[in-house]
Amino acid sequence: MVKIVSSLRNFRDRTRASISIKTSNFLLIAAIILIVTLAILLRLSPLIHGIRLIKAFDPWIQWYNAEYLSEHSFYEYFNWVDTKSWYPEGFNRGGLRPGLTFTVVAIYKIFNFFGVPVSLYDVCYFFPAFMGGLTVLVIYFLGKEILNRGTGLFAAFFLAFNPGYLQRTTAGFFDNETIGVFATLMTFLFFIKAVKSGKFVHAILGGIFLGYLSLSWGGYQFVFLIFPIICFILVLTDKFNEKILISYAGVQGTGLLIFSLYTKFDYSNLISSLEIGGIFFFTVLLLIFHIIQKKKKDHPNFYKNLLYTIKWTLIPGILILAIILWVAPQLIPFGFGARFWTILNPLFRNQIALVASVAEQMPSAWSVFYYNTLIPLLLVPLGLYFCFKRLAPADIFLIAFLILMYYFTGSMIRIILIFAPAAALMGAYGLVSILKIFGSFIGESKVGVSRKRIRQLRGTLGNSEVAVVYIIVGILCYAQVAHAALIATEQMSQVQMVPGAGAGVGGELHDWEEVLTYMRTNLKGTDVVVSWWDYGYWLTPVGNVTTVNDNATKNQTRIGLTGMALMQTSEVYSAKAFRKLGADYVLVYFGALFSGLGGDEGKWPWMIRIPNDNYEKYKQMGMEEDNWADNSVFDESEYQNDTNGLYEDKWFESTLVKLMFFGMETNPDSAQNFASRNYATEINRRVDDDGDTWKSHIPDRGLYDLKAFIPEYFSLNGLVK
Repeated sequence: MVKIVSSLRNFRDRTRASISIKTSNFLLIAAIILIVTLAILLRLSPLIHGIRLIKAFDPWIQWYNAEYLSEHSFYEYFNWVDTKSWYPEGFNRGGLRPGLTFTVVAIYKIFNFFGVPVSLYDVCYFFPAFMGGLTVLVIYFLGKEILNRGTGLFAAFFLAFNPGYLQRTTAGFFDNETIGVFATLMTFLFFIKAVKSGKFVHAILGGIFLGYLSLSWGGYQFVFLIFPIICFILVLTDKFNEKILISYAGVQGTGLLIFSLYTKFDYSNLISSLEIGGIFFFTVLLLIFHIIQKKKKDHPNFYKNLLYTIKWTLIPGILILAIILWVAPQLIPFGFGARFWTILNPLFRNQIALVASVAEQMPSAWSVFYYNTLIPLLLVPLGLYFCFKRLAPADIFLIAFLILMYYFTGSMIRIILIFAPAAALMGAYGLVSILKIFGSFIGESKVGVSRKRIRQLRGTLGNSEVAVVYIIVGILCYAQVAHAALIATEQMSQVQMVPGAGAGVGGELHDWEEVLTYMRTNLKGTDVVVSWWDYGYWLTPVGNVTTVNDNATKNQTRIGLTGMALMQTSEVYSAKAFRKLGADYVLVYFGALFSGLGGDEGKWPWMIRIPNDNYEKYKQMGMEEDNWADNSVFDESEYQNDTNGLYEDKWFESTLVKLMFFGMETNPDSAQNFASRNYATEINRRVDDDGDTWKSHIPDRGLYDLKAFIPEYFSLNGLVK
């Protein structure tokens, strides 16, 4: 009888434990589903405004590529030379990274196969939002693998509501980064799983995602290069073992094998570039070290002296290498590509006007980190402390990931995208670790604090104090959600092609849609429209016209020639430059002197600096004119006073200004719309370097006596002409 009662009690206890565990798992799963769902809904915020337009510039060319692939064979796609871009030679679009294009077209084909009525445009539009949600789920598993489920849950929460990541995964932002961050985190996840388990299958899976990344996003270089850094640190800390070698070899080898399938993969880089060849070189060194490590019992002194030598030569070696990289990178025998140099050394970008003209490649201010990260950034120091305290291989990975992202994001603002998961993971690591300590005071598992220490602190830390800590954490989490939601609904939901909302112009402006529709319906596809390079990714895919340059910025001589044509003060010389480009039409975008509209009136300095960078080439082309400056095409000081920023006469005489101001009402009382009224008010208020009003340089109603340019079409508000 006693045995029966005892068995029943044991059964009851086991049942209670099982129910408790299942309840805990259910709550965890519910929390993950809620976070992922909210992440997706937040990224669908553009639907609030009812505008289902693809955002920005680059995403339009991605859609253009996907549309072509969906209508043509693989052979035609990979041999596609788009003659409507970069006229006259065209652009080899079949050589672009195929990952994103093939992914969305495959999804579109699958939907259509099962009879789901969805267009390719809809797939491209919604793809970033759902990939953002999927990446949030992936970071949960990555955080769980690094520390525990709590870390994964908080990391998922922080990434879901991270403005830096949100801006590139909002519905409509159809670009490579949507796959890039996802594949990066999947690679890291399986690498850490392989390090912990030693299973080669995990390393192979990590390599597959690394290969997918390299076929999808230019940021693959960072992922390839972080693994040697991590392994080197593990060697220095004497934590290197056979599992790490398996992880490294499997991930890097498989990833490189898949990457080699890329049509633009250059096999000579295996022996001529540190980006690819360096991986092989380091692998050989790692194998040699592994062999020595296996024999350390036979030669303990040799092994100890080897580690000692590596450690003490590391610091001066790194310092010397850093100086060389910063001052004279050309001294390195193989070196990195120019793209990597622009990230490694931000000063390198300032030497090339075309690179410096790209806003997303500017260095980041501290405010950028706080604005785009917020709460996790405050928790990063805690995470670093606990990572250094434990210093497991996963912690070393996380430390290296965060520090590298700090530097690269400071160098280039665009990389805030990949800094987001690093900060989310480190912030979650710190928050969970500190909550475990406080949790031990209310009867939870005693983690991080000894029992004796707990007894000492119970007199000062009671349940109420611990509750306050949890309330503060709740408030911080609410602040993160509120911050991200505000940015999503007020900023990320706006579409660049429909500017105006938030720019103080009284509402949305549909000038770009109007002009692009006019082009598509009234111009021939072979008509060449020349504009500043920013708009090339709209003119060809949406306007269906031929362009001479675009956001690929592959030919700075061509872009500089466009700038030269626009900033010439002689209409005849300007027309000659446009004829050299083969132009049938010229397009300018005028922001009506609103700072938030980003018109060409704010881009003109680059139209001077880029031609100056190519001065010698233009001389060799026989294009030098009698009004060029000494040893350059333009003298920027003749257009703007360097000291006070006020414009000189030459600025008002340039072709760009005449085309922008043409046909604009100069009398505020006669202005017909908000944009022209603001323009007329501003030109009567602003003064040039001589103290004269802008209006004194402009004829009534902007009716310049143009000889070479004939007005073809002006948008309703006069912004796009």
